[in-house]
Amino acid sequence: MRLFDKRIFVCKRLEITPQKPVVFRLPDDREAVVFCTSKGYFAVENRCPHAGARLDDGRVKGNVITCNWHGWRFNLETGRCFTVPGVRLRTFPVLIDQDKIYIQL
Repeated sequence: MRLFDKRIFVCKRLEITPQKPVVFRLPDDREAVVFCTSKGYFAVENRCPHAGARLDDGRVKGNVITCNWHGWRFNLETGRCFTVPGVRLRTFPVLIDQDKIYIQL
């Protein structure tokens, strides 16, 4: 299997809601989080690149997350930072297979 073909099971679709993102461990031991929003499902590394805050505690509106520590804002789909140009979150493609959510590495 090629690395970019690898997918990781995250949760069942009913386990995630807009009020309850799902946090999980990546194979390299970092945390990632999947958000369910009005714009779809998005997966990002669960760490703000500014000061390391957990993003699963952030405020989500549409496909934008705001970090609770210092208010940095990111596009969940692209990882682009609105607060400081050039800064990005690591994002992961989300795959849905029947009632299961996976991320692709």
